[in-house]
Amino acid sequence: MDLALEFGLPVGVLSRLLTEREFRAWDRYARRKMLPSRRVELYLAQIARYIAQTMGGADAPLSAFLFDPQPDAPDEVDLDEMKKAFGFNPQRKQ
Repeated sequence: MDLALEFGLPVGVLSRLLTEREFRAWDRYARRKMLPSRRVELYLAQIARYIAQTMGGADAPLSAFLFDPQPDAPDEVDLDEMKKAFGFNPQRKQ
């Protein structure tokens, strides 16, 4: 879903445009470089933390200002499950 949001395309359109190889490449890129929206979220969390500190708030960790899943949530995503969720059915280009 995040990849579709970053491209500004519906999931159905994205699944028709990307081959599985391209999908995996984008997934690796997104994990390694963080998509732009994630970077913006981190920047905003840093600003919010700085404001909280200057307003006399406790020295909370940056993670307190992020909307991340709980630490016990699994980080690994089953690729087959993700394909089903997005209805990803790549077609060979001819």
